[in-house]
Amino acid sequence: MQQLNKNSWGLEHLKRKSKRIKISDRKAENRTKIQLGGLILKSGLASFLEIEPGKDLQLDPIAREKATTLLGALLYVTEHLNNDIDGALKQECSHLGMKAMVQQFLRSKDHKSFFKNDSI
Repeated sequence: MQQLNKNSWGLEHLKRKSKRIKISDRKAENRTKIQLGGLILKSGLASFLEIEPGKDLQLDPIAREKATTLLGALLYVTEHLNNDIDGALKQECSHLGMKAMVQQFLRSKDHKSFFKNDSI
């Protein structure tokens, strides 16, 4: 009987541990999705397509049409990157992204405090 209780405790412990891991994985996945959404906003695609923050991209028919255009644009880029045999397009995209990130960083108010706290 004691062995049975020990085994059931061990099983419950493993279930709780598995649940914690799943929650952690789900949080990490959600964080990545939020960051990807931020990149779409930073790229200017959302404003170019006049996708307004707060609109429901599934229920609002006009917003849904804009969302399908955005998805099409992303699929178009994905297809071209997949066909980029020598990696030139990927390198160009990386360069443009880095340039945009640096420009945003320089426009932000935090870059002065970043350099002040930097120990280099």
